[in-house]
Amino acid sequence: MTAATLTTVLQAIALTLAGVLAVGTVLVRDPLRQVVVFSLFGLSLVIVFALLMAPDVAIAEVAVSSIGVPMVLLPVIYKTHGGGRG
Repeated sequence: MTAATLTTVLQAIALTLAGVLAVGTVLVRDPLRQVVVFSLFGLSLVIVFALLMAPDVAIAEVAVSSIGVPMVLLPVIYKTHGGGRG
């Protein structure tokens, strides 16, 4: 197996994983679990971007979808779903 073939196979696997996690994000109904699945989806996109030779985009994706968005959404979920009473 050549290096190009191996890279293509890894890209296909990573894109499939990203697609499955994207659908999973939409299908999960609990907001807290949805944030977790969305973070995993973001990490899968980081892998995709790294395999596609776009390290700058991968770094930005780590910052936004795996760290930034959950830090914004988790307090909102806590406040709106009864955790912030009193």
